[in-house]
Amino acid sequence: MKLHMKKLLCCALFAIASCTIASAQNKGEMYVGGILGVSTSSFSADETSISNTSFRIAPEFGYFVRDNLRIGGLLEYGIEPLEGWTTHTITIGPNVAYYVKLCDRIYYVPEIGLGFAYASFDGTSGVGLATEFKLGAFEYRHSAKWSLSLNLMSLDYTTLSFSGENATSNDVAFQLGISPTVGIKFYF
Repeated sequence: MKLHMKKLLCCALFAIASCTIASAQNKGEMYVGGILGVSTSSFSADETSISNTSFRIAPEFGYFVRDNLRIGGLLEYGIEPLEGWTTHTITIGPNVAYYVKLCDRIYYVPEIGLGFAYASFDGTSGVGLATEFKLGAFEYRHSAKWSLSLNLMSLDYTTLSFSGENATSNDVAFQLGISPTVGIKFYF
């Protein structure tokens, strides 16, 4: 009798867990999450050596307006010191993603974002526009409440206009490449 009850209880728990996970990315679902990252790079030539460490934090909020279709907002802050100069960047704006189920808990999540960009260094600041296309984004839904996100490739375009006392310049950066980031999300 005890063995039968244990089997029945295990089956019931499995069914409840499966239903909860199967309801992932439904209309009305929300999440908070983000990315916290540190990266380092170095360059050496002849007798010159340069190393750089940058920091990035990007909290995010998302809401599913339809099954598998999410809109969200992102606020990203970055700091990068390099040879006595420190660059601060802020990007804020909306994004849209569509969830394509690959298997039980893994989703392909292409995303597009558009936002306001701000950067400052050495007393000079610039404002502009930033866009991002996450072409290699995936999400692993560990449970009904928690997931891990992974972005393997993105296409970014940023334009900033810098103003100084005597000069104004336009900086356009276009990046296509492998830029892995890992994030965490809490669904409610």
